[in-house]
Amino acid sequence: MKKVLGFIRGLAIVVICYYGGELLSLLINGFISPAVMGMMLLFVLLQLKVFKSSQIDKSAEFLLDNLVFFFIPATAGVALIPFAIIKQDAITIIISSVLSTLFVLISAGLIIEKFEKRDEKRRNT
Repeated sequence: MKKVLGFIRGLAIVVICYYGGELLSLLINGFISPAVMGMMLLFVLLQLKVFKSSQIDKSAEFLLDNLVFFFIPATAGVALIPFAIIKQDAITIIISSVLSTLFVLISAGLIIEKFEKRDEKRRNT
């Protein structure tokens, strides 16, 4: 029973931070998305030791393990868009998809390369 209550408490903390992020996002006219503001709020609260990371570990692990299920509604929504609507913007969608994918791949590669060089220097010294 104690584990279940701990899980629910952790989930409540995450949800409260999300809704706190919604409120903060409204205060700044939606300049930053509510989800991002909620994560920033959670980060600040963890850094200030208002909450301990052990309080949200199990809940966060559960949410991350089941993350794929949160994308199903979005994917289904995109699949229901008639092709006629997408057809007029197909070239733009394809180009932006390819460019953003290349940007992420190149960025990730450069960052990993930098870390590997740093680790190699540490091993050699």
